[in-house]
Amino acid sequence: MEVSYNELRCKEVVNVKNGARMGRIVDLLFDSGGKNILGIVVPGLRKLFKNTEDVFIPWCDIAKIGDDVILVSVNVNCLTNVARVKDGGGSVTDFME
Repeated sequence: MEVSYNELRCKEVVNVKNGARMGRIVDLLFDSGGKNILGIVVPGLRKLFKNTEDVFIPWCDIAKIGDDVILVSVNVNCLTNVARVKDGGGSVTDFME
């Protein structure tokens, strides 16, 4: 399946583990060679008067890319802030199948 970033960013991301709507994709992360997608970035949870860091979802946790929605299967307690991933908080192999 080929899909452009513009098509991806228009789709709602939904976690199948709890049914939560996570928002729309705000970024993609690639490996240093630019050949492999490591994962997607969605907005962090919004709390009263406070925005949290954007959240990284590994590509291997994407269950299905549909016409209108992207289904992911992630444990909410294990979500990683995108800043940690970008700062080297995990290697490429940590996020690939």
